[in-house]
Amino acid sequence: MKRILATITCLLMLTACNGSENTPDKREETVPEITLSAETVTIPEKGGTERVKVKVNTAWSIKTDQSWLTLSAKELYKGESILNLSAGENLTGTTREATVSFTSGKEKKELQVIQPCLVPELTLSSTKLELSGEAGSASVTTEANTTWTAETDGAFWLKISAKAIRSGSQEFTVTVLKNYSEEPRTAKVTFTSGSSKVELEVIQAKGEPFADGAFVPEGYQLAWHDEFDGEKVDPDNWRFEDWAPGRVNHELQRYVAGGERDGKKTAFIEDGALNIRAMKHNGEVISARMNSKAAWKYGYMEARIWLPKGLGTWPAFWMMPTDQSLGWPKCGEIDILEEVGANPEYTSSSIHTESYNHVKNTQKTHEQLTEGAENEYHIYSCRWTAEALEFYVDGKLHLTFRNDGAGNVSTWPFDKEFFIILNLAWGGDWGGYKGIDESALPTTMKIDYVRVYQK
Repeated sequence: MKRILATITCLLMLTACNGSENTPDKREETVPEITLSAETVTIPEKGGTERVKVKVNTAWSIKTDQSWLTLSAKELYKGESILNLSAGENLTGTTREATVSFTSGKEKKELQVIQPCLVPELTLSSTKLELSGEAGSASVTTEANTTWTAETDGAFWLKISAKAIRSGSQEFTVTVLKNYSEEPRTAKVTFTSGSSKVELEVIQAKGEPFADGAFVPEGYQLAWHDEFDGEKVDPDNWRFEDWAPGRVNHELQRYVAGGERDGKKTAFIEDGALNIRAMKHNGEVISARMNSKAAWKYGYMEARIWLPKGLGTWPAFWMMPTDQSLGWPKCGEIDILEEVGANPEYTSSSIHTESYNHVKNTQKTHEQLTEGAENEYHIYSCRWTAEALEFYVDGKLHLTFRNDGAGNVSTWPFDKEFFIILNLAWGGDWGGYKGIDESALPTTMKIDYVRVYQK
């Protein structure tokens, strides 16, 4: 009996031992912990980067609730690391705050970031510049504690040396064109930083009127002009089309960007005039089509032009609207001057609308002999008002198209801004209707000036 009891006892002890060995090892889960060297960080108003030491015992994700704040990392891993917090200048006009959130499982930690507002300061050595009626320049010294932008009020006769003012001291220069008006003129340059603004007034004294026979209606003042007296075509005034042959009217020329192709110039300044030249190059005819960057609603537009010679030429001084979403001809077209070499020295003016256009052969047009048009300069112009379009050659009216007052865009689309176009086409539906003569190439259209007057 004792032997049986002893055996049972041993079996029980073995069972207990085996049970202990087979029980899983229950390890405690790691509780995420994070330590920050600071709980609030201030970034200077001028911007910069601040650093925070972070120590974690497991992985944490990071994010900010503000787009103006940049973080150097989106995740942290076990150990110690540096988190960079960066921001640009605060020009919002108020202190801004952000929260950086650290998350690991259900654990969260927040870091507050504050950036005071920078108050932009700009001092001008003078807030007014006065210049003579001649072309010239004048400068002011600027002192700024941050970056400021600079822009004019759109005065065509005023140019500025920079579109941004840096922090610190620098010279800012304005340049004016010659004033051909008998009245002084004023423009403003506005410097802006955030919501802060500083203005510089520019006053130019009256000048001497043009002395070359311009025909300007009473009550109109010069609003824009290009005398083509610089060394090259002014990129602030004009942009060039870059078109392949046949794009419009089945014309044969290629319009080249920048007025030049492989060193061959199709638009250049010479002897105080713009020259638009059509020529043969690499088996094709190249030329130039220039659009004014400025546009106007109503005014008196005038150009002094010497027309080219040659069967196939089709020079033009005309206008198209900045908004052409209606498509041609519904958008409107104003042709101040056109001539084709097939009918030399017969110059014409026309308008095109949905109701009146050359496709329907209903365009309103007038052609007349302008003797010497291909041998000397003549003045071609248009007075455009809300009531009518009037076309002139050398100051003599030869075509009037009146607004019918119906409020119908099909008959009068001329109540929006139009820009000026100067071009020399070769061949095409009209320019080549009697054929072309390439022996006439190169041939040149000369433009002494283009001027726009408004009331």
